[in-house]
Amino acid sequence: WKMGNCCTFAKNKNHRIACFKDYTFPPQFQDIDCTRLEKQISGPQYEEIKYAFKYLSKNTNEEIKKEYTLEDRKIFNKRLNLIKPLQIILLWALFLQIPTCIMISWIYETFFYEVLYAYFPGLFLILLLAFASENLFGIKIMKKRLNSKIESVVIAWNVINAHNGVFAVHAPERWEGKGDSRRKIPESLNLWNS
Repeated sequence: WKMGNCCTFAKNKNHRIACFKDYTFPPQFQDIDCTRLEKQISGPQYEEIKYAFKYLSKNTNEEIKKEYTLEDRKIFNKRLNLIKPLQIILLWALFLQIPTCIMISWIYETFFYEVLYAYFPGLFLILLLAFASENLFGIKIMKKRLNSKIESVVIAWNVINAHNGVFAVHAPERWEGKGDSRRKIPESLNLWNS
């Protein structure tokens, strides 16, 4: 059996800068859903597993908070607070630039490709920002470091709670589905039987 997404990252709804997410506040696991577990196990073992899983969530949240107090993480998150809104604003500007180029080519009766030259510097800038945020600012490195710390907490929890016949799995944020049905699955802790 699978307990499902027992804990998921909060969306940090209360922590926003204007309409953009504030990356300086640590995300936390919350909202434990134990309906599947409750159907399969009842009594004291259910309560013990549920309590242990809440304890895992608490330990994981503490580890995330420790990570977010590190100096390089603080600098990284401040950069994200600057880069992410800038990327979104530039992306919108690029989308608006295409109809503008078409209108200018109609008004001045020029070829569209001549006006499109104004589009390429903006495209170059958005690609440069995307590359910079992914590689220069170390998003992958920071995610990998945080995930390894969470994994170490989960592994220790699995060793301690092996007698209950369950094990926890940390699932990083991912995309599922194809085409129009693609959706973002938030980072989660899942509980499985062994």
